[in-house]
Amino acid sequence: MKKNLVVVRAGSKSLHHRWQEIGYEDRNYDLLVSYFSDDAYARFVPEPGVEAVLVKGGKWDGLFGTLSDRDLSQYDYFWLPDDDLDISASDVNALFESMLVYGLRIAQPSLTLDSYFSHFVFSQCPGFVLRYTNYIEIMAPCMHRDILMKALPLFRGTMSGYGLDYIWCRWAEAGAFRTAILDEIAMHHTRPIGKNLKAVMAETSKLSSEEEEAVLKDMFDLSRRTVPVVYAAILQGGQPISGRIQVGWRMCRGWMSVLSNFRSASEARAGIFKIARRQLSKPLDMTTISLKSAKVQN
Repeated sequence: MKKNLVVVRAGSKSLHHRWQEIGYEDRNYDLLVSYFSDDAYARFVPEPGVEAVLVKGGKWDGLFGTLSDRDLSQYDYFWLPDDDLDISASDVNALFESMLVYGLRIAQPSLTLDSYFSHFVFSQCPGFVLRYTNYIEIMAPCMHRDILMKALPLFRGTMSGYGLDYIWCRWAEAGAFRTAILDEIAMHHTRPIGKNLKAVMAETSKLSSEEEEAVLKDMFDLSRRTVPVVYAAILQGGQPISGRIQVGWRMCRGWMSVLSNFRSASEARAGIFKIARRQLSKPLDMTTISLKSAKVQN
């Protein structure tokens, strides 16, 4: 039994086979494949350290259905990636090792420069080991057991997970300098953002992604829009730096040095300018939040 668990909501085009490319004895994680596709589930072939279940629904309500009746106490860390992420088993090992080494409670790998992205700031940035942030995407969060146990009841009511990405960074169990983007570990996001989700939600969900986010914000009494901001980092070589302007300048310089390697140089250039403005002007609030007194978790 390993101390880490990867849980992926998988369809017929899932890339989770990449995380089985080294032997179980060389992996530091177990793998739980939660299929939402009958055909994909029917093709599953058991092997050591890999379990499969069939649970219908979206990513987050499906994760609730997968995990809510399980004993999760045997694992320290959980990675909850989308099924269209291309990352090696060795890098998944490194992800869990980094969580432990740097004392992180919630984090994610960065995105390769040829990836589709929602927020440019998560693109892998040259010169950094990791960057501390107020925002960890729903695409591929890696979290400590304490975070997962607190978040799990929230999964029940959301297919999209919108809002979780900044709420879980401000819990007492997470907080400043325990949430980070890992630049030395990168994953390739292979498909455009949100296309499949919107189609599924249009057919099955009563609420839109934005409405699901509004529900979560109300539960935690949040009104202001939250955007990703980086406030400190560790550079390659181990040097820590802090301050939004200093970190922002280093990020923009790093990305400009590899501009031609992005999937779209023009899109990347626009993203760099947006990050520069954001690092200068957007508010950063890392105060601890909790459920409103009237919103009691079951």
